[in-house]
Amino acid sequence: MVLVIAGVALASATTVSAGRGPLETAIFDGDTFSGPQMDLAFSRTGKAGASKVRVQLKWGMIAPRERPADFDPTNPEDSRYDWSSFDGVADGAIRAGLQPIANVVTMPSWARRGIAGEGPGFPDHDELAAFMGAAARRYSGDDPTHPRIRFWQIWNEPNLSTFLSPQLRSGRPIAPAVYRRMVNGAAKAIHAVHPGNIVVAGGLAPFRDLTPEVLAQNKDWGPLTFMRSFLCLSRTLRPTCAERAHFDVWATHPYTSGGPQHEAVLPDDVSLGDLPEMRRVLDAGMRAGNIESRGSVPFWVTEFSWDSKGPDPEGVPTRLHTRWVAEAMYRMWESGVSLVTWFSLRDQPLATSFYQSGLYYRGSTLAKDRPKPALRAFRFPVVAVPSSGGVLVWGRTPAGMAGKVVVHQSFKGGWKQLAVLASNRHGLFQRRFAIPRVGSVRATFVTTGEKSVPFGVKPVADRFFNPFGQTRNLEPKRP
Repeated sequence: MVLVIAGVALASATTVSAGRGPLETAIFDGDTFSGPQMDLAFSRTGKAGASKVRVQLKWGMIAPRERPADFDPTNPEDSRYDWSSFDGVADGAIRAGLQPIANVVTMPSWARRGIAGEGPGFPDHDELAAFMGAAARRYSGDDPTHPRIRFWQIWNEPNLSTFLSPQLRSGRPIAPAVYRRMVNGAAKAIHAVHPGNIVVAGGLAPFRDLTPEVLAQNKDWGPLTFMRSFLCLSRTLRPTCAERAHFDVWATHPYTSGGPQHEAVLPDDVSLGDLPEMRRVLDAGMRAGNIESRGSVPFWVTEFSWDSKGPDPEGVPTRLHTRWVAEAMYRMWESGVSLVTWFSLRDQPLATSFYQSGLYYRGSTLAKDRPKPALRAFRFPVVAVPSSGGVLVWGRTPAGMAGKVVVHQSFKGGWKQLAVLASNRHGLFQRRFAIPRVGSVRATFVTTGEKSVPFGVKPVADRFFNPFGQTRNLEPKRP
């Protein structure tokens, strides 16, 4: 295939800025990644350009309901463990060429600690460490009958009472220190099995805890409040204690009540526009020596999405939804995020769930699901951002494959070629063009001929959409 570059005035370099990292993608869909539909679900996840998949490791289901006196929780071969359901999920992901991120959730009743009436409580950190060590041994790769799992995420949204309680007691933070002990114990056990294992901490919910007990004690108990306490940092990011947290990756869930640059209303909440602030707290924890890690700590998004209008009547309209998906990928990468996880693969039923954020419209069966335009934007995001002297075009090739792309801009008579760009080894490309801020930009991946969704050069105004179309606002109205 011979490509000719049109005569267009260009500026800047063809490669991505020095020092920028990769951008991998993953999908999380707990309902779909199991059962007879699992193989098709994982196949579609890979075709969406993802290299990883976030899956639930349900401790409360794998461990025995009652704890026998002779039970050895550190031994994955103890007959009281039942790994069968997770074995199938792990095998299916690996078969599809995906790396599982095993997210431990739930707990057996005998491992629960806390006071009756204080919600779900929290797991005993020693019991959690024993289980995570057993899981890491089972999936160490030493036994060829079980796949190797490297990535282990500790809990889900621990800054909410839904998953860890109490968050506060008499106005004093409780959950951050509990969570630190959970992470440290799990990390020690997981790394003891294989030093190359990766422990993911955080996975924080984006908005403050709205339970009455927490609101009565702190009306701004948001993810940054929790994170600073977890990392022993003051509001001014000075060390407040000598406790260290042991993890390899920090993660968050920056759901947003607006577009890709939208900032949360409250100062300690974290939506897309607030990711640089969370990165600043993470960096401060590293500088203070409050994080024990083998090197710099990557910044991940392990859950994120918008509902689409159709089927959700309160969701984001299709054209805007498609644009926001592509731009969100760029804005997260620009904020230092190196993995973006979309929730979910397919819409959940409108009659029984708030979650219509799938990359596929739900059909009567998974095989009959229809792809949304957002699927193309997730697989092959390309954006055009007005910048000094023209327009910055940024993109990621399908599945992050290295190769060349042809960039075009639309005009009244069709499309005009701007340049042929070579991506870096992560499939990322960008260049500034001295072009008018009109029309749309798109890219074609030379290797396959695949085209991105056109992205309008003219910026669009921000709009409010309550995440998942919920009837209760997850953050207060902006003053």
